[in-house]
Amino acid sequence: MTSGRAARAALAATTLAVVLSYSGARAEDGDERGTRAGDVPAVVAAPTSPATPARPAQVRDADGVGGGASASASGADQQAELSEQGRSARGLYMNARSMRRTSARRLVTTLQRLHFDAVVIDVKDSSGNVYIDTHVPELRPQSVRRHRIRHLREKLAELRAAGIYTIARVSCFSDNQLPRRRRDLAVRHQRDRQTWVSGGTGGTWLDPHNTRNHEIILALALEVQALGFDELQLDYVRFPVDGATAWATFPAAGEGTRVDALVSLLRTLDAGLHIPIGVDVFGLAAYREGDPSGLGQDLVRWLDHVEVISPMLYLNAMRDWRVGQANRAHTLVEDGVAALRARVGEQVVIRPYLQAFATGADEFNPRFFAAQIRGARQGGSDGFLFWHTASRYTMLEGSWRRIRDLYPFPRATSARAAATPPAP
Repeated sequence: MTSGRAARAALAATTLAVVLSYSGARAEDGDERGTRAGDVPAVVAAPTSPATPARPAQVRDADGVGGGASASASGADQQAELSEQGRSARGLYMNARSMRRTSARRLVTTLQRLHFDAVVIDVKDSSGNVYIDTHVPELRPQSVRRHRIRHLREKLAELRAAGIYTIARVSCFSDNQLPRRRRDLAVRHQRDRQTWVSGGTGGTWLDPHNTRNHEIILALALEVQALGFDELQLDYVRFPVDGATAWATFPAAGEGTRVDALVSLLRTLDAGLHIPIGVDVFGLAAYREGDPSGLGQDLVRWLDHVEVISPMLYLNAMRDWRVGQANRAHTLVEDGVAALRARVGEQVVIRPYLQAFATGADEFNPRFFAAQIRGARQGGSDGFLFWHTASRYTMLEGSWRRIRDLYPFPRATSARAAATPPAP
């Protein structure tokens, strides 16, 4: 992964110049995170408990993002290495609305009370909304001023000064706006060649085969990097898979496979950025090898281009798995992390998303949060993140006494000890 990030500075500068100057073809008229019915891979049966594997002990203004080319040019030949804090990060997801309404100081207080040290902030969501003042031509109509996170640069600086690791979340191919304006970039319907609409969510998708879409994602990622985020987190790095895809066509598909298309995206980002890259994947991807559902996700092939994998190990998505088993939250998280660790080894950080909402939970109380954290710890995770779509963490915040002594994980402390030179 770091070898790809050692791309020449000239390449990154040229890429951004092309992306931002691109006028493109004429625009033609025309529950969150894949958990809604119809947009998830079919699960015929819960996997059996795997044998527990051995676990190895310039920029424009507060909201503007100009100057990305120079930022990339000066840093594209740097190695993208996760910091010690990034490797063991523990944090919360914050949607844009919450970030608009919450001061950095208040967010720091919440995180410190929980003994967390990271935050994931929405920059582009799965509806296509962009929450920074982007200068990417195709995305600018999706950046509505009243929806932007105001004074984001200052908030990021204040968070980092308080020791908080900042992660920008960017949804890639699920986008309910750009495909409707630009059919040339969209997944289309086989019959009338209009923009295809998901039968499960009613949303639209960008064609993952289309390298122009890869360039657009890179351009936005360069703006994220220029704003000062510590890490880029990609969501919806996949193909749509609901039943309506039987009538979908991918105009840019050539001889390459779906897996090839997503590897191409990650390779492009890897070569153009100098901040670490993380990816979110279905929890099922932690358990299953290869790409049996047609998502295009082959995690082993991604290892050369990403530093972090975050499987979404929510009980809500595993309601029928091991029903009646004691401490189900613990074992499902533990086994998911352990299975993924056995497959990808030590090359990447595993930082699962855990559930901070009540739906689908066997119980919703401090024990539930502690069970998930213990499962991640014993499965071989490096850190963890909590997800609530509305960023409401009242129950989690009230659980701080029960969970604060469960981390950092042994993997993090072992890595820190190994990195510490012996006393003279």
